[in-house]
Amino acid sequence: MERLNYNHLLYFYTVAREGSVARAGIRLGLKQPTVSSQIHAMEATFGCKLFERVGRGLRVTPTGETVFRYAESIFAIGEELVSVLDGRAGDIPKLAVGVSSSLPPALVSRLVHAVFALNPRPMLTVVEGAPEKFALQLASNSLQFALADAQPGNRALGKMHCRVLLECGVEVFAPEVLSRKVRREFPARLAGAPVLMPSSGALCREVENWLKSRKLKPEILAKTPHPETHAASAGAAIFAPSLLRESLKKHHGLLPAGELEGSRWRVFAVTAEKGTRCPGLDAVIDAASELH
Repeated sequence: MERLNYNHLLYFYTVAREGSVARAGIRLGLKQPTVSSQIHAMEATFGCKLFERVGRGLRVTPTGETVFRYAESIFAIGEELVSVLDGRAGDIPKLAVGVSSSLPPALVSRLVHAVFALNPRPMLTVVEGAPEKFALQLASNSLQFALADAQPGNRALGKMHCRVLLECGVEVFAPEVLSRKVRREFPARLAGAPVLMPSSGALCREVENWLKSRKLKPEILAKTPHPETHAASAGAAIFAPSLLRESLKKHHGLLPAGELEGSRWRVFAVTAEKGTRCPGLDAVIDAASELH
């Protein structure tokens, strides 16, 4: 493979964020054919498709999703480098946030990226892990707060304060044909239906308990941390929080097929002490309120 062309990576990153070549061209100050040709050149270099067309827009393929995550990190580091060379890094407040690895990336992005609107803008560090691992880091102030889909265990909880940041139901989402089929006789049509299950976390436990209580046995094709990135290509259904409905349709072409009656999914903001607040947490709380 040829060396990575970072101009191509920037064009790809911008198209992925904007959802279309036309909007990306406007943001980059380039003509649409120029952006398209550079994206095709990048796909030729990688030997695979990075985008697929959905209606009038574009969404990243599973491989494109991987490239996007790397691009996001690369350009964040680039911005940090510029700050350091400008001599401003020492004045920039630092914000370290713990994030449960089982939280959906689309949701994490919307919540955590809210801190970028702060003035001064903090230097953000995101630490992924299991909720119970954050207790010591919060107590030592290595983390200012954490976002988790479950409260820490009893031993850690005594030292922590948890507040419900988000709460919603759980739904089944699937590609259009499968969605129509399952929705027609929901939830009975889940029996034998191809599904991708979350590999861990509160959502995984909630779904497993719900299926067991209703004696439903879908065909589990795989367990993966983020099933939404593979559902369309696998032709499979997934279980996801209701508040991701718009994102799942826009970015992955997945449509709702039915709600898991009685199931609830929550996101907690965890801090070392009750009443602990910081501008970063306030920004995340405000972003969460807009998702309700």
